Amino acid sequence: MATESVTTAKVDYLQRCGESPQAPNAPYTVGDPASRRMLHVRGISRPDKDTLRAPKPVSSPNSDPWRPTTAELITGLYGYRIPLAYTVRGSPHGVQVYIGTWPTNHEEDPASDDAQIGIMGSVLRGLYPAIDLLEALPERSAWRSGGLALGVPAPAGINEIDGAAPIDQVIRSMSGSEWAIQVLAQPMSERGIAGQRQAILNEMRTVMAAAKNEAAPSPLADHYVELLKAGLVATSDGMATGAWRTAVYLLGDDESYPRLASAWRSVMSGAKSLPEPVRTIDLDQVCDLANMWALPDTAGALGPGHYRRPFEHQTLLSSAQLAACVHLPELETPGYTTDFAARFDLVPGTAQQDSSCVPLGRVLQHRQPTSATYDVGLDTLTRHAFIAGVTGSGKTNTVFYLLQQLAEKGVPFLVIEPTKSEYRSLVDDPLIGPHLQVFTLGDETVSPLRLNPFEFPPGVSVGVHLDLLRSVFNVSFGMWTPLPQVLETCLYRIYEDRGWDITTNRNRRLDNMSGRSLSFPTLADLAAKVDEVAGQLGYDKEVENNIRAALGTRLNSLRVGGKGRMLDVQRSLSIEALVQRPTVLELEGMGDDDDKAFVMGLFMIGLAEHLRGIGAHDGIRHLLIVEEAHRLLAGTGGPVVQREESGGDVRGKAVETFANLISEIRAYGQGLVIVDQVPSKLAPDVVKNTNLKLVHRIVASDDRATLASAMVMNENQARALATFRPGQAAVFADGDDAPLLLQVPEAKRPVGDLRDKERIRSRIRASTELLRAHQGGALFYPRTFCASTCADAPEVCAVARELAEDVYVQRTFARVVLAAVEQIGALDRLWPDVIASIDARRPRYVDAGALQRALAGHLADWFAQRRGAQENWNYSDTADYSDRLRAVLLDKLQGTDDQVTAQLRGSLHEIAHRLAARSLDPYPLCGKVCDQVPPQCLYRAAVADVVASGRYEDAWYAADETDARSEDGAREETWQVCQDAAYEITEFPDEGAPADVAQHIVANAKRVCMCFAQQMLVADTRKSIRTSRRILDRIVAEAEL
Repeated sequence: MATESVTTAKVDYLQRCGESPQAPNAPYTVGDPASRRMLHVRGISRPDKDTLRAPKPVSSPNSDPWRPTTAELITGLYGYRIPLAYTVRGSPHGVQVYIGTWPTNHEEDPASDDAQIGIMGSVLRGLYPAIDLLEALPERSAWRSGGLALGVPAPAGINEIDGAAPIDQVIRSMSGSEWAIQVLAQPMSERGIAGQRQAILNEMRTVMAAAKNEAAPSPLADHYVELLKAGLVATSDGMATGAWRTAVYLLGDDESYPRLASAWRSVMSGAKSLPEPVRTIDLDQVCDLANMWALPDTAGALGPGHYRRPFEHQTLLSSAQLAACVHLPELETPGYTTDFAARFDLVPGTAQQDSSCVPLGRVLQHRQPTSATYDVGLDTLTRHAFIAGVTGSGKTNTVFYLLQQLAEKGVPFLVIEPTKSEYRSLVDDPLIGPHLQVFTLGDETVSPLRLNPFEFPPGVSVGVHLDLLRSVFNVSFGMWTPLPQVLETCLYRIYEDRGWDITTNRNRRLDNMSGRSLSFPTLADLAAKVDEVAGQLGYDKEVENNIRAALGTRLNSLRVGGKGRMLDVQRSLSIEALVQRPTVLELEGMGDDDDKAFVMGLFMIGLAEHLRGIGAHDGIRHLLIVEEAHRLLAGTGGPVVQREESGGDVRGKAVETFANLISEIRAYGQGLVIVDQVPSKLAPDVVKNTNLKLVHRIVASDDRATLASAMVMNENQARALATFRPGQAAVFADGDDAPLLLQVPEAKRPVGDLRDKERIRSRIRASTELLRAHQGGALFYPRTFCASTCADAPEVCAVARELAEDVYVQRTFARVVLAAVEQIGALDRLWPDVIASIDARRPRYVDAGALQRALAGHLADWFAQRRGAQENWNYSDTADYSDRLRAVLLDKLQGTDDQVTAQLRGSLHEIAHRLAARSLDPYPLCGKVCDQVPPQCLYRAAVADVVASGRYEDAWYAADETDARSEDGAREETWQVCQDAAYEITEFPDEGAPADVAQHIVANAKRVCMCFAQQMLVADTRKSIRTSRRILDRIVAEAEL
């Protein structure tokens, strides 16, 4: 072989120094547009987002200072001879990173093309803990400037200061401009690599032989040989891991392209950019080449020696060298994310596969679904579940999916939904929809519900119900001392008024179970009782008024609007009717959070009492889902201010009661799913004592700490909770040694447009109408009699209920009824008084006739219930009295048949006198004053109301002192006070009244006077019994009895 000397021309040729290559001409190696496939890499995930990856230490001069993660991808692609397209596109709005491929054989079918991009995606997913890939289409762009980048890239690697990869440095230097980098790499055949290696070896032999013949030192020859050795190392590496024909296109505008070319050369150049240093060449055709994915086939220009480079417009790179410029950014930038991805378990600890299990979702590995599902046994739900996550993280979708699984197993459920109205869309579910019932609490226009807080099922102790009810009030009302104690007293009193003995759990007025609903108090009773009890506690006037205002205002707020129609009722829709079918309770119609907590608590205790009544059960028979559970089960961790104000953590004790209740109900086959977006607001026991925990995205550090401690999470897993995507959730249950990551399938159907919503509303109303027919339509009225008095005018009914509680209206009406039962004609004589009291308070928009008709029901009911409680009537007699009185009033309003009128009034007269029969004399002169045969006690209850009001107390004491100082001992002033009080209680004769009628009225009035005197003296603890008797004798003398 001939030898020749090494010249600088040879070195320049090897290093591509000198003149730039000529513009490329066809033919090109082109990726067919229809066969191109691309993946948009939107971001990657790492075990620790903040950890900086320092360069690997250099162990030898020939070792790589940095090996990008994509080196494994490129090596794998070479094994299948899959070409690689890598594009980074920048704009003022952010960066887009793409990796793609094209077929090497134009005759391959699309399925083969898809398989190639599938391989690329699979390898990428294996290289990163998680990577966000999205299929994309190649775009054509018009760039004004462009150029080639040639040479061997040898960047320094990861920046030790900020962890930036070389491509990050390029991206950062191009911020705010339009630009693009495209790298096209085609695998070179092993034969071609071998030929290139042989060409380098031949050149080395030639140069080395020449140097030996010259027998003189030649630094230029030594340098040339070193460059050839670098090429030989690269080709040898290419034989092992792959070699690539690589084109790098830099694209931009007149301003951005020079910056990009400069940045590329500065970042990609390094000490190992051998034998070809990185250089950029301006070339107008680059934009077209990039759009065509074209690699010009122009062979390398002839050199001054035997060696000839393989390509003129590309560089032959090993897989490692190609990875130095084809790698993913390490830093987050607009359009590209670097997430944190923790490692989760993959195998559930209690894997069951039988008919009693339901799947919750697919287990994720590297945030990609696997074939494994996470299954839970149905019966384990009785140990309760907790689902957490911020808004939009997928909590409700998870519940939907669980409910659909339960429907397949025939397990009914009850959802309490304080906000929104998403669960109503289940009416379209093929399994749940036909059986679903939805109630819109507080919204009377769609599907109302009735719930008397004071009603409890048979088999439950009134004392236990009172304790639970007290907890509901305490957990939902903000109360200071002595409000909790006053409320407790009022609760006991209203049950006692209804005939209940708290100790024996018996009702003395309940003669048969058919009248049981009448034995329960109402919110109206409680509100009225607060006013009564507050005046009996002995506080000074200011405290008394504060108690009335605080408790009365809060209780009356529950009686207005839609919630009043729901809560201030005599009868409830049975809990049994709610738990037998899938049911949703929407509380969106109630605006106040405390009101929602109150209602949620009522349903909780109602369900618990129902379960106690039906007994224990093995396995699950019903599931309760409570959304926004912190409203009811709020944590009270150390509320110092509250304890100081209330004298004890009243709300905390109430929450503890409900937490204990949750633990108890599992014995009855009741499952519970607690759903909340703020776990730290919940009572700690609620989170700790739930078996199944499923957590979607949680951002707040205190919430993540709460859940991590309850789910055996390490620090990385707890941190990862903040990065979950919608539908992803960490799950932990009995048997698991670490949490798993799941993807819950899409199950929630969003409610669409207005027509879709109206269709659902119509279906909800239809299901409620069926329930009305089954339960009886009267259930949905405030009182059962409303069906005959005000069913068609709910706004009139509401006004009538308010007026029926007006003290002046009550006093006027009670006076008329008392006079009427003594003498039938009194109703006609005093009726104008009733009308006048009503008209003075009637709103202008309410029709007078409709209001009078409604009040015929409500006033009759009030009077019968009041007298029944005072006189201990059984509930059958109470209801009978109310019916007869209402019939008389309605007849008065519209009756035209005198015979019917007489019959109705006679019937009222009969029951009034029968129930007023006196078996013993409560006061000393009862036998002398009320001397009817048989003995009657018609006035005691009416007089007791006036005495209890205290309106005549000052006048009585003043008259007593005046009469005590009189010389003759007469009781003129006292008698006058008695007459004033009696005038309020019963009828007095008008001028011109017939003598016989007037005589009868006067006799009745005197009886009332004496009844008032006796009750006032009994209440006057200053006087002995003997003194009171002497005063009574003198009052009798004044009365001329």
